[in-house]
Amino acid sequence: MELKHKLYIIYTISFLDLFAIGLMFPLLYPHIRELGGSHFIIGLLGSMYSALQVLTGPLIGSWSDIRGRRFVLLTTLTICTICYFLLGLTSSIFFVFILRMILGFIKHTQTICKALIADSLPIEQQAAAYGQSSGYGMLGFVIGPILGGHISEMNNGFFYVCCFTSFLFVINMTLALILPDSPKTTDKFSNISVLSLLSTIHKEFLRAIRELLKINWKIYWDTFLMRFLFAISVSIMHSSHSLYLKEKYNLSQVNIGYTISFLSIIGVICGLSMGKITKIFYKNDHNCLQRIYHSFCVMAACSVGFYLAPDLYTFYAILVPFAISSTLLRIVTMELMITKSKNDEKGSLSGASNSVMSIARFITPLSSGIIGDIFGENTVMLSGLVPALTGSLVCVYLTRRSKIKGN
Repeated sequence: MELKHKLYIIYTISFLDLFAIGLMFPLLYPHIRELGGSHFIIGLLGSMYSALQVLTGPLIGSWSDIRGRRFVLLTTLTICTICYFLLGLTSSIFFVFILRMILGFIKHTQTICKALIADSLPIEQQAAAYGQSSGYGMLGFVIGPILGGHISEMNNGFFYVCCFTSFLFVINMTLALILPDSPKTTDKFSNISVLSLLSTIHKEFLRAIRELLKINWKIYWDTFLMRFLFAISVSIMHSSHSLYLKEKYNLSQVNIGYTISFLSIIGVICGLSMGKITKIFYKNDHNCLQRIYHSFCVMAACSVGFYLAPDLYTFYAILVPFAISSTLLRIVTMELMITKSKNDEKGSLSGASNSVMSIARFITPLSSGIIGDIFGENTVMLSGLVPALTGSLVCVYLTRRSKIKGN
């Protein structure tokens, strides 16, 4: 198979994978509420799914090294197909929980796609290919929520969305069959037991802890703290806004889908315009603190705005600066970390940064669920003020400290 055709297949798999996730993303939590689930149950579900994704990602990657990319990709896609179909059939919250845990453990299509790209291209060409794969994936996440919202408005709409999601995974299975099989690195997979798999997960957890302990926190504490606060603020919004829009504004799933797609489009446009934004407004912001401070301030104001918004149009207006500020923080905090690091530290810092972000994504859904049960979903949106305001205060402290050192 020609390399160009192989890459197009990988990009298509990446697109369809995030298209499928986009279909389900705005629907699952409102569906669980309709089944009688509390905010705490929803938060627990989100936290456990995130935790499993973090812990099992390296495990699935190692499995694909052992058995070959195509075999593992086909296996995981088959399980995803079955789970999403069953998700549409069940009305049991317990069974929904079990299915989501299986998906959290096994669904690592994007990880395998990255490994396939790394197998196919020399290292100097991989960054561009990762960018293309990510771009196609984001396009799927823009289209998915809109289509999923329209389908969900039908009678038994959630069931049809689950069926369509399963169908997309079947298409991906067909595409995976076309891919050439990669050679196995070993035939020892047959000796791997359930206990050894659990041992691997335990080792990956300890590895993440070791990565965090290796960091020179005297130098990097501020960068990691700001990444952590940013991740909490964004996770609060992303894990809560579907329920918030449905409970406060009684918004239909169609319009919720459009809202999520709108948020994604603003983020993509901002990311593509990042160079121009920096050149026009932040020419002298060499230490990145001014951009980070402004972004945290905007995010804090948006959290208050979401809470006080008198109508849906105001909410949509606030979404624009929120999307811009969250995109700026995602890019600029990483830029700050890279500029402060040495060449031999970039890899470990990137891994530690992912661990910090994952911790935030793990604790946020659960804490948001508790707040939602006690104070209501509206207050959950306001809670994003705390990490955003803390981040802006950290920037003020760091700016004053740098001025003192300069003098």
